[in-house]
Amino acid sequence: MATLLSALAYLALVLLLAGGPDIFKSLWGRPKLAIGLAGPLAGFLFLPNGGLPPFLDFAWSGPAFWLGLSLGPLGRMACGLRRRRSLETLLQLFILILAWLFLCYYALKRGLPGDLPGFSVFAATPLLTQAGPATGPGLICLFLALGPFAARREADRSDPALIMTRLAISAFLISVFFPFGLPGVFGWLLGLDFFLFWGQVVLLNRVIAPRLDAASRTRAGRTALGILAAAGLWLIMAEIF
Repeated sequence: MATLLSALAYLALVLLLAGGPDIFKSLWGRPKLAIGLAGPLAGFLFLPNGGLPPFLDFAWSGPAFWLGLSLGPLGRMACGLRRRRSLETLLQLFILILAWLFLCYYALKRGLPGDLPGFSVFAATPLLTQAGPATGPGLICLFLALGPFAARREADRSDPALIMTRLAISAFLISVFFPFGLPGVFGWLLGLDFFLFWGQVVLLNRVIAPRLDAASRTRAGRTALGILAAAGLWLIMAEIF
């Protein structure tokens, strides 16, 4: 019972960070919009929060997370809502899944402990701490290239499921690329890892990612992000092979 109450409180906090009352206002009188909200919201249960394990921690938590996020745009399309934007979101999720599978393969080749394809592998042993001299910059390049997908946009204000999806993508990127908690000496303050993690997520979602997203809308910005993506993949593959 305590775990259930804790999970419900956690999901309530996620709703608050995603927009709180504004989300419920956008849902009022439009029940179809709520159909796509449950999947992305449930996806947060599979993500570790800094040094804290996820509420649902098992080897296939990664695929379960992506399934939850995919239910958002698929649910909207099934109801005949926002088809164009839903297809765009599905394409972005497909790219993110490919990047995640690539990082899983890298973690496997590096021999990182844990059960893949679960997310706890990346939280327990941050990739940047194991990366070689070329892979470290490669990981940062790849993070920046994927960053625009996490941006909270003003145009999304009327779509709570999309707002939730963007926040979940932000949490995913932080969990995989920067899951750094407090030093071990502060282990007794493990709860602060939770707030540190969410501070990073909100910073990415509302400050860093929107700037990267704005840059991606120009030809020069798209070229720069494409170069970052290619450089990141090449630098990581150079260590693997």
